[in-house]
Amino acid sequence: MIKTERIGGNALKITAPQKLQAGDFPQITPEVDSLIAKCGNIRLLIDASRLDGWASVEAAEKHMQFVKEHQNKVERIAVIVQHEWQHWFVTAVKVFLHPQIRAFDKGQEAIAAQWLTQ
Repeated sequence: MIKTERIGGNALKITAPQKLQAGDFPQITPEVDSLIAKCGNIRLLIDASRLDGWASVEAAEKHMQFVKEHQNKVERIAVIVQHEWQHWFVTAVKVFLHPQIRAFDKGQEAIAAQWLTQ
C-alpha cells in the first residue's frame, strides 16, 4: 500500500510499496488534490527505495494516468532510489515531465529534502 505524509508547506512525501497496485492511485488522489487546492503548486519527495515495479499492466496505466493528470501542478520531484534501473527511469521520464525531477540514492533523504525545498 502506498503511504503519504505531509512534510511541510506544499511538500508531500510518498512512500511506494514493493509493487504498485492499481488501487494505490485513487487512494492518494484526494490528498494530493487537496494539497494542490490549498497551495497551488506542490513538491513531492518519493521514496521508491523498496519499489520493484508494478503489480499489473493496469497498475502501470493508473500510475501514468495519475502523473499525466497532476504533473502540471508539481514543481519538483525528489525520488529516493535503490536500484540502477530507477536512476535510468528517472532520467528517461525527465524528457516527458513538466516538473524538475532528480534521483537520490537511498540514505540521501536529507539531501533530497533540502533540494526539494530550495
